[in-house]
Amino acid sequence: MVTKKVIQTLYRQFNRPPKSPDELNLSLIFDYALDNHGIFIDEDNLYVGSIEPASPFSTIALRRIHEIVEFEKVIAIVLPSAIVFLSKENSDVHIHLRLEDEQPTVWQRIKTAVTGQ
Repeated sequence: MVTKKVIQTLYRQFNRPPKSPDELNLSLIFDYALDNHGIFIDEDNLYVGSIEPASPFSTIALRRIHEIVEFEKVIAIVLPSAIVFLSKENSDVHIHLRLEDEQPTVWQRIKTAVTGQ
């Protein structure tokens, strides 16, 4: 299950793109998302057919992808300020946008340190 904490860890752990798009684990997309999402890749971009063409996430520049991560039911495409979750079972797509206010406040950090939650 992908929780808020897992999402924060993805942003933190994969905060930079690889040196080359060849280092991305694109085989995960072909193994699990090709049929359900109409995936197409050219030299520079990843095209996701299950996302409305008007969306900025329907075409993703390979150089902007930080990592591709597999979970039980989804494949996550980690970008600098968003994560695109492609369902492995159907054509569902969920997009998490990283907003500036998601950074914990000082009070939240103190509470987390004291309570461990």
